[in-house]
Amino acid sequence: MSDDPKWREFERLVALIEHHLGPHGATIRSPDRIPDKTTGQAREVDASIRYQVGSVPILITIECRDRTSAQDVTWIEQLTAKRESIGASATLAVSSVGFSAPALEKAMANGIEARV
Repeated sequence: MSDDPKWREFERLVALIEHHLGPHGATIRSPDRIPDKTTGQAREVDASIRYQVGSVPILITIECRDRTSAQDVTWIEQLTAKRESIGASATLAVSSVGFSAPALEKAMANGIEARV
């Protein structure tokens, strides 16, 4: 059995699933640190998927929450701002228990992929 905390095991499981679903040649890192486009400061994400389509690099970030209640709009707003700050092409928000209806609405409006 792993010595990692339960939340870290959840992050690793999500990264493993995405590894198996991802395109051939994609690189999965969990966790990953990506420089902020404005400040240059490294920002941590729970996992990242990097690959290239033609000459275009693609970065997808994954953020996970293993909590006891549905995730709310505030988390989605934070992820939207973070995605823009690090220049990710897409962000997946993964919750072990789901999302509030307003959070799902906000995610859809802002291009955040919500997964349970």
